[in-house]
Amino acid sequence: MISTILEQVLNGISTGAVYAIVAVGMTMIFGVLRAINFAHGEYYMLGTFGGWFAISAFGLPYPLAVVIGVVATMFIAYVIGRLVMQRMIGVPEEASVVATLGIALILQNTVILVFGGSYKFFSAGYIEPVFFGEIGIAQQRLLIIALCVLVFVGLELLVTFSRMGKAMRAVSQNVEACAVVGIDVRTVVLSTFVLGTGLAAFSGILTAPVNVSVYGGMGEIITFKTLPIIVMGGLGNVRGTLVAAMILGIAESFVAGNFGLQYRDSVGFVTLILMLLWRPHGLFSAKARF
Repeated sequence: MISTILEQVLNGISTGAVYAIVAVGMTMIFGVLRAINFAHGEYYMLGTFGGWFAISAFGLPYPLAVVIGVVATMFIAYVIGRLVMQRMIGVPEEASVVATLGIALILQNTVILVFGGSYKFFSAGYIEPVFFGEIGIAQQRLLIIALCVLVFVGLELLVTFSRMGKAMRAVSQNVEACAVVGIDVRTVVLSTFVLGTGLAAFSGILTAPVNVSVYGGMGEIITFKTLPIIVMGGLGNVRGTLVAAMILGIAESFVAGNFGLQYRDSVGFVTLILMLLWRPHGLFSAKARF
């Protein structure tokens, strides 16, 4: 009984780590743009397909495929950022919602048009189990947890000590004041957007060996799972995003293990409804951005 619970907790932490890497990108984008990127899950999908194509078409090793998938996604995000996202600065929230939803549809259907709508088998990764007594967990899940820690440590160092990180924090607090003192708001928005989408792509490739299959519509569910996380964590709060992602991941693991896998995806939606009813601003203050 205890070993089962511990295994569910470990699996939940690894799932939460995946959600955290994806959600922190959306959180950072919201912090500087004050807009939710409804196409965020599609960058998760692009990264996964980039890694899958590098492996299936060219036989590249998994670590190199991860790099290629992330870089390719960040390049696409750079183009979209220049064409669309920089124009979202200061516009009404409704405009950003429509724009990002349109981008999501374009990216999703482009991938389906190029690669087809069928499921693809992702054959790479480290799926061999590691046992801690009676508890078994795949190596890939342990890798995801370790890399999640490194990502958040790196982000903490970035936003605390780097010039760009300080600019990101400043823009998240007051766009008009940043423009007055000479901070290039458009560059900060573009850099944050590219970084956030790169994290989504990174998470997608890390998760692919665990999910086994990739398909054109896989980004939608990730977007819908990310929304309750950023609401629960406090819109724009990076540290709160990590805690919220872990809570959701562990909750999903327990629900799947005790009630059935078919109920797992409902946890995020139930959590979102409860948070909006009980604490709309999240568990943590939105003022503590970055």
